Amino acid sequence: MHYNGPVIRPQTDADSVFIEVTVGCTHNSCTFCNFYDGYPFRVAPLEQVEADLQEAAEVYPHAKKVWASGGNPYALSTEKLAVLAKLFKKYLPEGRISTYARVDDLLRRSVEDMKYLKELGFEDIVVGIESGDDEVLAHTKKGYTAADILEGCKKLEQAGVDYRVIYLGGLAGHGKAHESAKKSAALLNQLHPYLMILTTLALLPGTELYEEWKNGTFEEVTERERLDEFRTLLAHMNNEIVVFSATSTNSMPFVVHMPFEKADIVQKLDAAIADMTEEKEARIVQSRHRMTSV
Repeated sequence: MHYNGPVIRPQTDADSVFIEVTVGCTHNSCTFCNFYDGYPFRVAPLEQVEADLQEAAEVYPHAKKVWASGGNPYALSTEKLAVLAKLFKKYLPEGRISTYARVDDLLRRSVEDMKYLKELGFEDIVVGIESGDDEVLAHTKKGYTAADILEGCKKLEQAGVDYRVIYLGGLAGHGKAHESAKKSAALLNQLHPYLMILTTLALLPGTELYEEWKNGTFEEVTERERLDEFRTLLAHMNNEIVVFSATSTNSMPFVVHMPFEKADIVQKLDAAIADMTEEKEARIVQSRHRMTSV
């Protein structure tokens, strides 16, 4: 198997077969991310992809989950993705193909092409929206707006493509997370992803946001603020969605089915906020500050 750089995937896809499709990210400018440092975007050679699929098929011929690896393989042309999908299905015919997409990848692709790629096997897309707050999106250099998120994800829905979103708490900074969460909930209530991965910011060395924190121009949220951001976000969300928060940076892992379990998770988050002592917070912060990657 061939892997160049880190294999980045959601926690929910740890049991997938990983096949490198691209290396790096087409954007690679988000101020909080160091995933692809030293790995400029490129497309994996088709011969490499086929060789890896052949090897995977020998061990996992009935694999049900396949992860097309790379920062955002959905940026590739419809023609290239179609070739890849057919190759994936040739060797792993039972595999559901999942992959990352940026919001601007969705904006560039037509609904018709999304439908076509879904029929070929690209039926599960993961979009790191991070926030629905335009101020946060601009500050972290995501390269799109909340309106763009709405437009791109609506195209997936029109095409009938299943998709998941990633929300990254803490990006608004100290004193702003509560209101930022309300803005994000207002956006998410207009969308219908089947799952949201809820995670929170770790300030990683080498990133612009880390330098802002070190020089005092960005103030990190407290642990109570992180929990309150999640509580506010979920309390204001009304759509049916599974929320998964068992990530490496979160101090409170949970899986809830919204809106049916909203009251229960809001109550648990209220209790966790009330129970957050200075000693607990210090331990959590110390652990998160030791992270160099997530």
